[in-house]
Parts: sequence; structure tokens; C-alpha cells
Amino acid sequence: MKPSPMRTYAAAVGFLDFIVLLVTSAVTYYACFGSLLIADNIRDAGLLRYEITPQLVGLGLLITWLLALTVFKTRDPKLVGSDFSEYRRIVNASLSVLGLLAFGALFFKVDVSRVYVSSILFFGLLAVLLERRIARAWLRKQRLQGRFTRRVAIYGPKAELEFELQKFKKNKEAEFEPVFLIEDDKQMKLRMLATGKEQNLNIEDLAGICKENNVEVIQVVGSSPSSAQMHKRIYWALDGHDISFVVSPAITGVSSSKLTTRVIAGSPLLEIASTKFSGPQYFVKTIFDILFSLVALVIASPVMFVTALVIKLTDRGPVFFKQTRIGLNGKEFQILKFRSMKVGAEKEFDKLAAEAGYEVNAVQFKLKDDPRITKVGKFIRKTSIDELPQFINVLIGNMSVVGPRPHVLKEVAAYDDHAVRRLLVKPGITGPWQVGGRSDLNWEESVVLDVSYVENWNPLSDVLIVIRTVAQLFSSKSAY
Repeated sequence: MKPSPMRTYAAAVGFLDFIVLLVTSAVTYYACFGSLLIADNIRDAGLLRYEITPQLVGLGLLITWLLALTVFKTRDPKLVGSDFSEYRRIVNASLSVLGLLAFGALFFKVDVSRVYVSSILFFGLLAVLLERRIARAWLRKQRLQGRFTRRVAIYGPKAELEFELQKFKKNKEAEFEPVFLIEDDKQMKLRMLATGKEQNLNIEDLAGICKENNVEVIQVVGSSPSSAQMHKRIYWALDGHDISFVVSPAITGVSSSKLTTRVIAGSPLLEIASTKFSGPQYFVKTIFDILFSLVALVIASPVMFVTALVIKLTDRGPVFFKQTRIGLNGKEFQILKFRSMKVGAEKEFDKLAAEAGYEVNAVQFKLKDDPRITKVGKFIRKTSIDELPQFINVLIGNMSVVGPRPHVLKEVAAYDDHAVRRLLVKPGITGPWQVGGRSDLNWEESVVLDVSYVENWNPLSDVLIVIRTVAQLFSSKSAY
């Protein structure tokens, strides 16, 4: 079996981690102390009290950090480059370094520069996360060309195999490359996808065939109680071989952070945590919303003042547009925006929607060349300046910085059971819709993005969406 290309990628990422942390440590040291002197020896200053030069502190941090990234398996070939837990493990490893440093400084009574240490940890963490993000972007391009893929074999009933193959074909990331199928029947049948060749398969030969074809993963689909024994036999046949055995759960689209295993009556089972927005993570989101909104309003206040003045001087109408929207758990609230349409524009909505035939979005109506938009309105929509007053909604508690876009009552009334899950969280100023295509998305695509956000939300994803939103503002693509 040839070495996995993902192991090569993981090794390259490890080398980049070292370079990034080394450069960050050196730059931070020079910025704090103005030179890069050779470290002096550690000096004993009494019982369990030591004086250590900053150079040795930085070197110790670097070594400890690299070890922590290894111990926390941040470069595991099975997750690096695709699984979100890669980022979570990096953060956890960095926090462990901070904890070890705090313990060491307290126990040995070492006096270290707090500014120096906190700067290294903060900028080092950001640098590693950015490095991994850039590496993923490169990896994604390589996979679209057929490189750095994980070769997989799929086992299950014939109908499930064909359905799973369609899912692989729709996967734009192309992380996994199906090599052969194993039909779950009285006699297992193997079909090579490249040649179409079929053959009967003895389970004892499975590991050997996987090695010959460089298969790294056996995926089981269509699990049922009747096939449990066969699954166990396949799992045993892979013992001692570096081949992953994965079973598709009956429920899909669930974040890996919600999955845990439990043993009930001697059987290992998969437990899926319910979707709820409370506890420490949601507290972090609330604090982030408040602080970010305050900073945004302060920074944007000159732009908001000029915008309000221009709107007022243009047609003497009201500066703000207020509309009833549906928010968390179906509660109504008044959303604030800078007025971008002529006065009385809402009265023309039904007529325009009927003429357009809801071609863009069957539930959330958007018209690309809306005649109701003023000249000023066209500009502030393109630049998203019209959304700035919504930071006031965030401070009031009606909205969040990141979340699904809020709809009016008429649109919410058209929700199906799937779309209703959008209401489990506060609506946002930006969100997956904003960075995933904006107004060019149809309704079904918007719902998929929003529900995926609800199911898989975490604080880091909010930060990434905000960063991507800022990048989108400079392009103003699909904004109307």
C-alpha cells in the first residue's frame, strides 16, 4: 500500500507550523525587547525561585507549543485539511500551553513579561490558524484536480450504494474518491468503478484488495440490525491494517461536535446532542455581539451620519426604514435599516412580485432591478451601508451579528418543517446566506445554508463568517 498523500500533506503542515511559530516568536521578541540576543543561563534565585531570560522563555514556549500541537493530534491525516475539529484542537493545544506556562511560572516563581508571553500566544495562534486556512485553500484546489484525495470503498445494499455515489458526484470538494463498491447480498459482490469489473468477494481478502488499490476508508451505508453481524466481520477483517472503518448514521447533516458514543446494555450507540443555544458558548456569542456592535457603531458613526443626511436631503423622507420581522422562536421585532427605497414602496410589493413571478426566490422575494430603489439606495445597498443600523437591533437583543437573515411574517408562513429550524437562533446581520451567494441563491439553497449553520454553530464559525463578510463587502457581488 502506497503512503497516503494526506500523510505527506500532514507532514508539510507540521513543518509550516514550526516555521510560522518560529517567525512569530522571533518577531514578537524583537518588537518587545528591540534585539535578538543569545540567551543567558538560568539563574537560581533561591528555593524554587528562578530567573529565566526572555529568550529561553520564548524557546520553551515554542518547543512546548509544537509538542502540544502533536499531542492534541492537530495533524492527524484523517482530519487535517477538512474536519473543523482541526481548528478546535489547535485552540485547545494553545490553551494547554497557556495553562502549563501559568503553572510553571507560579510553581517556580518565575517572573516573565506578561506582554511578551501574551503577545506570542495571541499572534502565534492567529498565525497558525491563518496558515492552516491557507493550506486548506491550496488543498481544495489540488483536490479539484484529483490530487490529495482519500480513496474509499463503499459497502451496503445496492440501492444505498447508488444513492451514495450520487452524493460523491455532487461533492464539489472532492475530498474522497470512491474506488469500488461492495454489494451487501448473500454473496458479497465487488465492483470496480474505474473498469466496471465485478467479482465475488471473500471477506478474508478484503484487506488485501484495499491495499492493492490504496483504499484508506471502508464506508458502510444502509445499516440495519440484520447486517450488524456482517459489519462486525468486516471490522474484524481490517484489524491490524491502517484502514478506517466508518458507518453512516441514519441522520445526516449533524455536526461532529454533537456526536458522542454511549454504551447501553452492552451495545455501543451514537448519541446526538439536541440543538440548543445556552451555556458557555452562547454566553461567548452574546458578549461578542455586544462588543462587536459597540465597536462597529463607533467606527461607522461618521458614515452613518453622512448617509442619514444625504437620504434626508434627497427626498425629505424618513431616514430609517422599519419593518416587522420574525426572530428567535417566532417572536416579532422591528428591524432598522437606512431607507433605500422611495416612500410608500411597500405598497407596490405585491404587484412587482406578481410581475416577476418570484423568479429569484419563491419565498424571499428579491428583484434585481427594483424600480422602487432610489439612487442613494442603490449605492448604500451595494456597499451594505443600509444594514449598519441593525447593530442597534443587536444591542437591543433582537438580533445577533451572525445568524440567518430575518424574514417577514408572510415569508415565515411559507416555511416547511426544515426551514422552521432557522428560528432556533437569533437572526443575524450577516450569516451563511451573506457569504454563500446572497441574493443569487434560490430558496432551497438558502435554507440548506441557514439550517446547516443552526445545527453546526460554534463561536469560531461566527468569526470566520464575519471575516468572509468583510471580504464580500469589497466585491459587492450579488448584493441588490
